[in-house]
Amino acid sequence: MSRYGVNAFMREVNMSPACLAAYTGDPAAYARDWAGGPLTEQERAALAERDYGALYGMGAHPYLLWSFTEAVWVPEISRPELVERFRQAAAVHGYPDIST
Repeated sequence: MSRYGVNAFMREVNMSPACLAAYTGDPAAYARDWAGGPLTEQERAALAERDYGALYGMGAHPYLLWSFTEAVWVPEISRPELVERFRQAAAVHGYPDIST
């Protein structure tokens, strides 16, 4: 996994309102066209599908991942519901290796 690339992607979306709008408008296109760092096809697919469980399992930084997940899902899902979904999606992966 190119953890740096995934973490850089999530940080960019978190920090830039324009990037957040572009990503939430078309996650697949944003992930496909993003050139900010190395990403594997599996990572691009998880980012395109907004699959926070898969990203967690691949070792995305948990703090960045939560803020990214919250930024891209809360307008569609209530925060309490998202917390529970996130917890369940992460639990199946145990504690992944997040070393860089």
